[in-house]
Amino acid sequence: MKSANTGVRVPHEPPPAGEGRLHVGLAGGGSLRWGAADLTPVVEEARRRLDLSPLAAAALGRGLTGAALLLRLAAKTPARLVVEIRGDGPMRLVLAEADQQGNLRGMVGQPRLHLPTAPGGKLPVGDAIGKGLLRVLREQDGASYQSQVALVTGEIGTDLAHYLEQSEQTQSAVLVGVLAKPEGVAAAGGMIVEVLPGARDAEVERLEANIGRLAGVSRTIEEQGLHGLVQTLLDGLPGEVHETRELRYRCRCSRERLRQHLIVLSADDREHLQHADGSTEAECVFCGEVYHFEAAELKPD
Repeated sequence: MKSANTGVRVPHEPPPAGEGRLHVGLAGGGSLRWGAADLTPVVEEARRRLDLSPLAAAALGRGLTGAALLLRLAAKTPARLVVEIRGDGPMRLVLAEADQQGNLRGMVGQPRLHLPTAPGGKLPVGDAIGKGLLRVLREQDGASYQSQVALVTGEIGTDLAHYLEQSEQTQSAVLVGVLAKPEGVAAAGGMIVEVLPGARDAEVERLEANIGRLAGVSRTIEEQGLHGLVQTLLDGLPGEVHETRELRYRCRCSRERLRQHLIVLSADDREHLQHADGSTEAECVFCGEVYHFEAAELKPD
């Protein structure tokens, strides 16, 4: 469907079952570069696998959205990008990872955390994270690069915009959100719009006005889909989609990788994982997969 106001053609067809979708494009006559993602099934998969509370699902969903968008909007797409948020609040940690193939995974420090909701029923992600640091790590061409900034609000979207301004010298609007239910995720995703060098004031002012009219990121995705979010934020800013990607929750863990990790643990560190017969069970913190090892398997090779 093509909007008469935006000129941005955004596909309506749904992604494959269980997968999210991401679009990247230009708008405003080349003044703006944008990426938008609907991660609803991805965040729901993470919530189910990790048994996340609504607050934890909201924090992780925002982080996963940010990681997916930062990776695709990078000048040179890294093989893997990690967003790590460490704060002094009770959540302690939000870790989100994306790779070139569209695979996402993540974890939080306190998966079952509950805090009183803010006015209007808003989940208090900022209070859960507190003050601390946001770090972005990129793996590219066999090397790793990282940069960090202090958290501004802990709400993640504002912090990612601060990161882009400080570390990338890019003025950006970052909107990420998760509409969580007592059991389940109704909508999750977001959008980053970068202001490119030489952008005209009229395009920037139109974008700011569109953001001011947005009822809410996750609510818009729930009611209008990803195309609705894009067309709302880019209303009056003609452009086009340059890339579309499918996204999924997929962990990189394996039985052998975890076995090697357990082998190097000290006897004291491994003791709390062992059963009376000497066998050991360990759970992947990223996907909840439980691996069982007999005592003989954990002897050094």
